[in-house]
Amino acid sequence: MNINRRAFLKPLALSVIPASAFSQTPSLPPHAQTVPTTPFDAPPGTWTLAVFPDTQNLTDKAPEVFIRQTEWVAAHKASHDIRFVMHLGDITDHNRPDQWQNARKAYDILHQAKIPYSLLPGNHDLGPDGKAADRSTLLNDYFKPTDYSNSSTVHYFEPGKLENTAHTISTPTGELLIIALEFGPRDAVIQWADKIAAGHPNHFIIASTHAYLFHDDTRYHLEKYGKEQKWNPKTYPLAKATDVNEGEDLWQKLLSRHPNIHFMLSGHVLGDGTAHLISPGKAGQNIHQILSNYQAGVDPKRPYQGGGYFRLMQFLPDKKTVRIKTYSPWMDQFLTEPNQQFEVTL
Repeated sequence: MNINRRAFLKPLALSVIPASAFSQTPSLPPHAQTVPTTPFDAPPGTWTLAVFPDTQNLTDKAPEVFIRQTEWVAAHKASHDIRFVMHLGDITDHNRPDQWQNARKAYDILHQAKIPYSLLPGNHDLGPDGKAADRSTLLNDYFKPTDYSNSSTVHYFEPGKLENTAHTISTPTGELLIIALEFGPRDAVIQWADKIAAGHPNHFIIASTHAYLFHDDTRYHLEKYGKEQKWNPKTYPLAKATDVNEGEDLWQKLLSRHPNIHFMLSGHVLGDGTAHLISPGKAGQNIHQILSNYQAGVDPKRPYQGGGYFRLMQFLPDKKTVRIKTYSPWMDQFLTEPNQQFEVTL
């Protein structure tokens, strides 16, 4: 697919935060000076879901790139019909106030643009210095239930806490339920999510958690794969303090059970930062389990702490086709390799 060079927007009406506001900002290349205009290349009636994986290096070392991501989403809300933004965890690198404040600045742009979103904690968002020794997090110090006011309805596992939530929104292709679960979800969390899913039988469901799929297209399964799968949630110090569920647990206890769950999205894993597993649920439907992660450290390594890439999921009006694209408004560039740009049929 040929991607034409895009023109740039003139200064936007929305509040664009200048890169000079960040002390760590390097000199900017020409393509990063302003928010690019990206034409919408899907049929009329298509709507878009944006997915932000692991921003830990951005909130730590390149907050201006995270700001650019949310600026782009806000600027293209109408043209791309962006209905929701999902974050896949590791919002911060060390669960520190300065990093959470950088995340807060980025998400203020989405909130101001009235774009609903979901957050969930990754392992780096938990415990002192983000080492996942326990489930303590500063997430609830910087984000409140009022930040979810743009969702149609929101369900909370624990009242007032954002670690585990479920959101409903309306889309051109039907009612949508987003389920966002903590890193290595507890048994009680999965039981709660199971009831939420069962209570929305007519909703199209997309689930998310931080660590679920490995980069070789397999679910995390410690008993089966052992140390071959690095960074399994059950190998973190957290597992000594509380019960923890891995990918295979989530599949058996939640995902495979519901005929209207169609996607499971996760981040966390390095390697090339991508994976895609298709498994049939008990009702026979294909469930697409998709990994995306663009932080610094993935192979190939990209500039600006990973380049500012994230996923765009375009839901076509035929209600069965979803186009997956990978784009960076910082680099003004799509990744077009088969593992970065592809189409799924529901």
